[in-house]
Amino acid sequence: MRVLVLLVVTLAVTVEACNYAFMRDGARCDRENNCTYGCHKYRCWSECNGICCLTTDCFDGENLRCAPSCSIPEWCYLSGDHWDGYVECNQNSECSKDNKEKFPGQYRCGSTCTA
Repeated sequence: MRVLVLLVVTLAVTVEACNYAFMRDGARCDRENNCTYGCHKYRCWSECNGICCLTTDCFDGENLRCAPSCSIPEWCYLSGDHWDGYVECNQNSECSKDNKEKFPGQYRCGSTCTA
């Protein structure tokens, strides 16, 4: 019985998490929207769902949200409120949606969502 309970808890935690394929380079996981994010080539990026949105509801109004059931590691550069360019960064922690200096309003893709 203990093994069954442990298995169910492990599966539940695994399903409701970020795509860990991105995490090997030190990227971070936002448990609120299930998106992995980080800094690449001095630009903020985030996991996103493009192809998965055809079969899964992955929209939360204007804000980015990642479907936990998507197995395709897709990503985009972030623009936040800056439609004229991407959000610059030096380290992964700067690209959190909670960084109100870089993302004072919306946290959204500024490029296409691509694999």
